[in-house]
Amino acid sequence: MGKRNGIRKGARRSGNPARREAERLYSENVMGERMYAAPTSRAAVQPGEIIPVTAPALPDGVIIRDATPSDAAALEPVMRLADPDNPDGSWRQLPSAIRQSLDADKYTRVRAVQETESGELVGGTMALPAAWALTHPMLMGSPNAHIIAGLVAALDSLAVVEAWRGKGIARALVADAERAAGAHEEGKFGAAILYVTHEPELTDFYAGLGFTLSPDGIGIPTPVGLICHGPIKGFCFSVKPLRTGVQMQDMPTPYGRQLVIRGVLPGPAR
Repeated sequence: MGKRNGIRKGARRSGNPARREAERLYSENVMGERMYAAPTSRAAVQPGEIIPVTAPALPDGVIIRDATPSDAAALEPVMRLADPDNPDGSWRQLPSAIRQSLDADKYTRVRAVQETESGELVGGTMALPAAWALTHPMLMGSPNAHIIAGLVAALDSLAVVEAWRGKGIARALVADAERAAGAHEEGKFGAAILYVTHEPELTDFYAGLGFTLSPDGIGIPTPVGLICHGPIKGFCFSVKPLRTGVQMQDMPTPYGRQLVIRGVLPGPAR
């Protein structure tokens, strides 16, 4: 699954769409401190109630836990499986991402899958806020940039080593990310939607988990207009609501046919 060549076989590539934004978004600091220093009012714009997430049972012999700074070296080759052809992938920023994920005031979340007997790390994932909102030309200087970045979560770099594939671990990692993103667990996320950028061959995998495909990305109505964001050529976008009140409609936009998502922010009158 997720295969473009022999190396990629079975990789669960999610988020971090290859070379497009790697240096800009992940240079030394996964998200940049601007976002974390900015005042936000997520509670005022939060949509409906949290949609309950049912996590599948893990197979015997593994656990999912928060990654710690001491995990960075061992987790890097695992996370690299999610994007093996990209030398600038988000796995390069694991130390910074892990430090941020342990800070209750920040939104990044890094999780590791560990064999209970050997202690070996055999899977992992990274979830991030929508960093692109901070540099979107329609949002520069607007408090909506920080609000959208918190309300729109991205599933990134989901990977499981070959020996443990096909046992439900990837599905459990997705459910784990959903629950944390939507539930605002320990100050994190509180997001309205979770999206993932992925290879076309993973469409059925994410559809089976309740994600909706939008090959040209998403559009979010805001007071300043429709904010659009999408994947690079060759990749797909799939989205899942995390709260009631979020409505998604497949429709044409200036940037292609996208899922227009209402209920994330108050928008202009239709």
